[in-house]
Amino acid sequence: MASAGYGPPMVARGLVLGHYLVTVQRFVAQLGKPADVATFHRLARAVLRGDGSALLAFLHAARKRLAAHQAPSEVWDRHDEALSVVVDLAADGATFQRLEKEIHRGLVLSYRLAWR
Repeated sequence: MASAGYGPPMVARGLVLGHYLVTVQRFVAQLGKPADVATFHRLARAVLRGDGSALLAFLHAARKRLAAHQAPSEVWDRHDEALSVVVDLAADGATFQRLEKEIHRGLVLSYRLAWR
């Protein structure tokens, strides 16, 4: 996901995305639907490997699950933050094939920290 900006702002965008992945996975796990848990786990793993298209698929699937299961506002707030990051990246010319290095670094870091 190439973008014109590098450095801390890009890492910060990744931090938002990593925390979002964890928030959604925790919400889905509480629903007790093994097929959904498996789907979100698979998508999150692809995103953590740097797959930008998997990030889009994760956002789409999450929106559907959050709406269907009346997610609390805290989860929706994380979704809105992540969606805002993705929209900003698209406006900056991101292709969503591969995550840009700095975004990926921040995403992996926050994902790991959020599971601690």
